[in-house]
Amino acid sequence: MKLSISSFFQSKWNVALFQHFHPVVCQTYMQTLGKIYYLFNKKERKTIEQNIRDFLYGKTEKEVRKITREAFHGIFQHYFEKMFSAYRNFDEVAAYIDKHFKVENIDVINKALAQGKGLILATAHFGAVEFIPWVLALKGYPISIILEYNAEILKKALHEKISHADVELFSSSDGKGTVFFRALKSIKRNRILMTECDEVDRWRRKKSSTIKLFGKTLYFDNTLNVLSRHTGAPVVSVFLKRTGRMNYTLICEDISVEKHIDNTAKDVMYVWQKYVTNNPEQWYQWKKWKQMKVAS
Repeated sequence: MKLSISSFFQSKWNVALFQHFHPVVCQTYMQTLGKIYYLFNKKERKTIEQNIRDFLYGKTEKEVRKITREAFHGIFQHYFEKMFSAYRNFDEVAAYIDKHFKVENIDVINKALAQGKGLILATAHFGAVEFIPWVLALKGYPISIILEYNAEILKKALHEKISHADVELFSSSDGKGTVFFRALKSIKRNRILMTECDEVDRWRRKKSSTIKLFGKTLYFDNTLNVLSRHTGAPVVSVFLKRTGRMNYTLICEDISVEKHIDNTAKDVMYVWQKYVTNNPEQWYQWKKWKQMKVAS
């Protein structure tokens, strides 16, 4: 079976190196390691390149090549952020966030939680998403996350880290009941539930349920609407943008805290469209782009 890029990066050897070297060295190392991975996985690399080209249809060849290079850089940067947030100790992560991160419009989260109905925090596979739980937890917010572990070493590292903050992790593999109902209970305890709107592997893809985004017809999954209506929880969209080398800004956008809308899931998707359109190199789900599209 082919070794996935995530498993490749998270080998015990790489994790050990990552835990001991300076972040700048780790960044450079991950970029080099990523290039090596795709030297031996040319089919996957070609799929990503073709999907980016499809997404950027109508752009000049120069623009396509530039964004493709930047997108691969962004994919490797994502794994730097994933491994730093998971495998460095909690105090190091806290110090890194304090130095390199800022937050915009955090008041919308405060207003949402003041309603006492919990909060659904919608984001995507974009920018430094792996840091979002820790940015919020360090500000004292209670946050719950649904995730599946692709490495036992990752599971162990994250469970050690959450002992330092008010973070809950839900996984179908932990044997503690249905993830969906545990998520509902979490929201009802006035916690923040973080979810990713572009998690295409979990979408219910039906040709009868679509949305027009990026000039294409994509499948539309309304799970977010179900969660919001069932709990009464407001929705906030957040995106953690890279704004420079080792500098980041978490941007919070109101979806249904002070606004009343019929379809929160669609509004979240429109916000996702905005961020990916403006910074396509910061999105890292390119391998799954065609799964999102309705075949013409």
